[in-house]
Amino acid sequence: MTEERKLAEIIARIIHQRDGVVSISPNWVAAEAMKELDPEHTAPMLVHAGCNLHLRQIARAELRKNYEPDEDKGQEHDLFPGLQRRYPTARSARAEEPEYVLLEHLTQIDIGFNVARLRSEARAKMKHADALKAYGDGRSEPEAAE
Repeated sequence: MTEERKLAEIIARIIHQRDGVVSISPNWVAAEAMKELDPEHTAPMLVHAGCNLHLRQIARAELRKNYEPDEDKGQEHDLFPGLQRRYPTARSARAEEPEYVLLEHLTQIDIGFNVARLRSEARAKMKHADALKAYGDGRSEPEAAE
């Protein structure tokens, strides 16, 4: 197993173990991982900072994978199929780090922000689909390769 994979597994485990917390962010996950990787805080400050930045990148990707799924891959809310268990907050959209909050703890502003975000993504996909269809309609069928 590669070192990168080991780091990703640490991050995934931390996220999974804290699944019930109200709010989770990449910065918080990276800090928890750093406590595990360097419990005595003996790494030089520059090494610590670089590692923390990389762990935040891994955490961002893992949180996106779990809580901003493509299609229907990811964790859904138990009571409302189709809804995710967590969504980004409106205030985190303006911040450097996203913050993912349990559905039950979203404010009306957060819900409105996510509805608008999802509708914007849907419009972009429809535009893409329309453009691809127009392209396909305007060309002749390529010959099959032998």
